[in-house]
Amino acid sequence: MKYTKQDIINALKNSGIKKDDTVFFSTSLGMVGLPPKEINSQDKLNKLFLDAIKEVLSEGRIIVPTYSYTFGKSLASNLATFKKDTPAEIGSFPNFILKQQEAIRSLDPFMSVACIGKNCKELLDGISNISYGEGSFFERLVNLENSKCCSIGLGPNWTPFIHYSDYLAKVPHRYDKLFWGNIETEKGVVKKIPWIYSVRFVGDESYPYAHIAGREAEKSGIWKSEKLGRARIYTASCKEYFEFVMKKLSKNPWYLAKGPAIDVIQKEKERIQYQDIKSNFETGQWVDGVLLPERWNYFESKLIDSKGKIISTTPWTHSLSVNKIVSIDKLKKHTSFYNKNCFYNRDWGFVVKEELKDKEYKVIINSEFGKGKIAYENGFIFAEEWQKVEKMNLKKKIYFNGEINDW
Repeated sequence: MKYTKQDIINALKNSGIKKDDTVFFSTSLGMVGLPPKEINSQDKLNKLFLDAIKEVLSEGRIIVPTYSYTFGKSLASNLATFKKDTPAEIGSFPNFILKQQEAIRSLDPFMSVACIGKNCKELLDGISNISYGEGSFFERLVNLENSKCCSIGLGPNWTPFIHYSDYLAKVPHRYDKLFWGNIETEKGVVKKIPWIYSVRFVGDESYPYAHIAGREAEKSGIWKSEKLGRARIYTASCKEYFEFVMKKLSKNPWYLAKGPAIDVIQKEKERIQYQDIKSNFETGQWVDGVLLPERWNYFESKLIDSKGKIISTTPWTHSLSVNKIVSIDKLKKHTSFYNKNCFYNRDWGFVVKEELKDKEYKVIINSEFGKGKIAYENGFIFAEEWQKVEKMNLKKKIYFNGEINDW
C-alpha cells in the first residue's frame, strides 16, 4: 500500500506522539509499504521518515538504538575500541541517524543510543559503565516524563527496556559479566574501561521473547496504534509499559524469555560438565565489590607446530575457544611459562615450556562458559583446575558513575 510524508506525520500524531515528547523508535521501514516514487534509495527512505518525525517532535527528542556490542568482540591482547562512528548492528535507520551532524551518541560500547533534539547531551552524558544497571540510559528513559516507545513497521513486542527490566527483576536466565575495551571520547581521548553487560545463558530457554508482553499490553490499552501503509505505528508511554512489565516479572521471572522455566544452574552444569560444589555464591553475583565469574571447562586443547608435533595441551584458565592457524608473533602474545587466569581479561592462551621456532602454529581450544556455583571466601575465588585448586586474590574493584579504575 502507498503512503506519503503527510501520512507518516498523521499516523505518528494519531498514535499519541506530542511535539515535546522523548520517543524511542524501533523501526523496519521497508515493511511499511510503498513510499512516494521519488524515494528510490534506502537513504531517501530514511530521510523521509526522519523529516516527518522531526516535524512531529518539533520540541522533543528522537532516540534510536545504535547497539554495537563492541566490547563483546574485545580480547585482553587486542582491545576493541568503541567510537562515536562505530556502526550500529541493528538496522539502516539507526546508522542513518548516526550520520546526522546533530546526533549525540551515548558512550555505551554495547547498548548505545543516538539522540536528536532538545537537551540530548544532558540525557546521555555521565551514564554508568553498566548497560542495564544504576545510572544507565534505560534507567533514565523509564523515569523520564513524556518518554514514549514507538514501533514503526514492527509489532508492539519491541520493548527497548526489556533487559533493564530483567536486570531489576534479577531473572535466573541472565547474569552480569565483565568486559574490557577502549572508548574514544568526543575529544578523541582513548580510555581503557571495564564494562558490565548482562548476558543470557546459552540455552534456547533464555532467548528474549516479548511477544506476550506486547500483546497483553496492547489489550490493556497501553499500546496505541495507527495504520500506515500496509503496517501500523505503535506508541506507548515508557513508564506505563515498564510498570506493566515489572508487575508481570514479579509473578513470572521468565515473562520476557522464550522459556519454559528451568533450573539454569543444573542445566549449565550438565552442558559445561564442571565439578559440583556446595556454595551459596554463583556467577554474576556481586560480593565484597567483586563480580563473581562464570564457570569454565575445556574439552580439547592443542598447540601444534608445522610438523604436527603437539607443543602444549594446557590452556590458560578460563581461556576462550579458538581454532585457527596463527603466526609466531601473534602466538607469543598468547603463551606463558606459567599458567595465566583469564577470569577478568577475556582471552585465550597456552602454557608453553619450550622455545617456539616455527613461523606458524595451529591452535585449538574447545571451551565452554556458563552460570554456576562459585567457591568464594574472604576475597578469594577458588577454581577447580585439573584436580587441583587455584586461589585467586582479588584486590581491585570496579567503580561506576564515571570513576574509572584499572583492574
